[in-house]
Amino acid sequence: MDASVTFTNGLGDALAPVLIWVRNRGFFEWYVFMPTMTAASIGLFVRLTARLKSNGTFSSHRAHRQLLWLAAYFGLCFLATNVLVVAFKTLIVEELDYTTRVWFEALVGPLHFYIVSVVIAYLILIVRNAREGRDRVLGLYVQVGLAGGYLVCVYRVFNEPISLLEPTNGLSGFILAAYFAIYNYDLYTRLIGRPERPVVMPSMKVSPS
Repeated sequence: MDASVTFTNGLGDALAPVLIWVRNRGFFEWYVFMPTMTAASIGLFVRLTARLKSNGTFSSHRAHRQLLWLAAYFGLCFLATNVLVVAFKTLIVEELDYTTRVWFEALVGPLHFYIVSVVIAYLILIVRNAREGRDRVLGLYVQVGLAGGYLVCVYRVFNEPISLLEPTNGLSGFILAAYFAIYNYDLYTRLIGRPERPVVMPSMKVSPS
């Protein structure tokens, strides 16, 4: 066991051998995991796109709108893979972005796992493209996650400096709010706003009497 590594919570302690092995190979460096997991997100997006072409998601969308929604859905695939790595990365104190120990460090990893779970729930909704009870439960779960995202946006806007030179601070609150609003609109139209998809019955030939 590497004595120089401190873990943020019990989950980190339980996964210590794996986390240390991954860390010692430099995978937690952003310039390693981001290209790797972005490539994985592209593979996930290709599979998702194939499913969307057959489940009726774009039956009422024009071509240019399809491209816009596909771009938004790729953002979900990107989050699913990259945030998953960050969730594991932040189980190690030395991998956190803070110069000193913070009281909430034990919560950083679980929060990222929660974000991944919300994204996965949303992807399941997209793939199913239905309005059954389980879809509404998943939709509620996603909405709670989005509500938390809006709270983060409000906090950043009112508590961090807003500057074009530092877009990851207060300015990111506006950007993220717009980003979440797009997904909220999609969630609304999937579960509430649009009419149920018509059931297409196979044509029947009537034989002459």
